[in-house]
Amino acid sequence: MFTSRKERTIGFIAMLALAFIWLVPVAMMLAVAFAPSWQRAAHFGGLAIKGLSLASFISVFHDAPILRHLFNSLVITCTSVLLVIVLGSLAGYAFARLRFRYKEPLFYLLTLTLMLPIPALIVPLFQINKAFGLLDTYLGLILPYAALGIPFAIVIFRGFFNALPRELEEAAAIDGCSVFRTWLSIIMPVSWPATAVVLIFQFMTSFNEFTLAMVTIDSQPLKPLPLVPLIYAGPFMSRPGSMFATLTLITIPVIVVYVLMQRFMISGLTAGAVKG
Repeated sequence: MFTSRKERTIGFIAMLALAFIWLVPVAMMLAVAFAPSWQRAAHFGGLAIKGLSLASFISVFHDAPILRHLFNSLVITCTSVLLVIVLGSLAGYAFARLRFRYKEPLFYLLTLTLMLPIPALIVPLFQINKAFGLLDTYLGLILPYAALGIPFAIVIFRGFFNALPRELEEAAAIDGCSVFRTWLSIIMPVSWPATAVVLIFQFMTSFNEFTLAMVTIDSQPLKPLPLVPLIYAGPFMSRPGSMFATLTLITIPVIVVYVLMQRFMISGLTAGAVKG
């Protein structure tokens, strides 16, 4: 992309500046979370603290069953991720390889749903959950998260499957494989880049979602982890250290998943960019 040394230097400086801007809020969160309890505010705009302390993290584990809330989040998130990968890859394979009426209009209709944010759907989703008796249950979050994540998965999988050589499927058909068997045994094992993109995106979206979880889950034992900071978000936020310690704990699973899967990220996002 950058041809000369001067252009590479300018590009590096620009990316370094953007990274610094992005990391400032993260550094402020960590500073407040690790600040000693006697220090009411960090210096230099919230970036400098006098010493390190785990008191805020200890109080978080003392105030709420964090592991229980983490378990709730993982059950909801992992189930929605599994549904999105399975159903999104099946639909993406159908849009990429099968012939049926109104295939293109249906695909573009599905892509329009990508413009719908969860906050805009809170009222209808709440009414649907209430009508089906899904309030205060895991399914009240799993099903909406999966439904909202499937269109993105279809777009990613369709682009990746379009870039795959058809000879793979032709060889499977000669061996007597059905369409479903071809998808399961031939296509999905080589689709890790696209699967990683969908997994990371859906995991981040479901694990960090707050608004729908707040109006759907009322029982304390069923609440996911993102609802725990509400304990400390009073009118005066008298315990900012505990609140930011909880936010720090929330970011750890997302970072772990991204680090484990990020090597597939670029190839998955660019799949189908030229062909298909």
